[in-house]
Amino acid sequence: MFNEITITDGSAFKVAAAVYGGAFLFALVVLLMRRAYSRTIMFALLCGGFLIQTLALNLRGAEIKACPLGNPFEIAQFLAWSLVLLFFIIGPTFRLRLLGGFTAGLATILSAGSFIIPSWDRAYPPGIFGGNHWIELHAALAIFSYGFFAILSLVSIMFLIQQHGLKTKQFKGIYRYLPSLQQLDLMAKRLLLTGVIVLTASLAFGAVFWVSNFELVPVFKREMACLLVVWQFLVSPLGVLATTILARGSPRL
Repeated sequence: MFNEITITDGSAFKVAAAVYGGAFLFALVVLLMRRAYSRTIMFALLCGGFLIQTLALNLRGAEIKACPLGNPFEIAQFLAWSLVLLFFIIGPTFRLRLLGGFTAGLATILSAGSFIIPSWDRAYPPGIFGGNHWIELHAALAIFSYGFFAILSLVSIMFLIQQHGLKTKQFKGIYRYLPSLQQLDLMAKRLLLTGVIVLTASLAFGAVFWVSNFELVPVFKREMACLLVVWQFLVSPLGVLATTILARGSPRL
């Protein structure tokens, strides 16, 4: 199927980055004109970039015969793809204005920025995961969980901007398009919880690989240790959050 496609994965990655950049510029120009951008246009632009990037990832995966996560370039592209995918899932649910523009900006930085350092896209032998689906799923879920945390960072930035506007009593410009602090806070809590769940699943699948291939533990020790540190760092605030909610008797997260 992919052999019949004439475009290369590198060209498709560049086109996707250009489309994401166009979406971000569209949001920026409209906001500078102090108008609310069309969600339909933003969705169409992000959808176009997402589909092209999906094609590029599939072409790269067919070439290396594995999930394309073998070098920093592929990780950045996969993270941008995950970020946009999560926007499609989360955006309609919370109906957060400007989230599409923020998502387009971060996706542009990740996808276009990965071309700045050519050495990031270094070659490596096909089948980098050794054909083991457990470790491949472990790596994919880990990067996908980072997409949740990337969306969380965007929501946090929106929260800080809106909080600054309320403190300085500014209600025009970008501030009037931002959601309420309560809505942003609720979304941030749910994103943090979901991201930790996905990261925990990633660690669980990685543990399954370790148990069945214990002699290969030193090869993946550094990566797994980093994930454990990140997981512990994220679980700590979740514990504090849960304790606070239980103390207040709140029925929701």
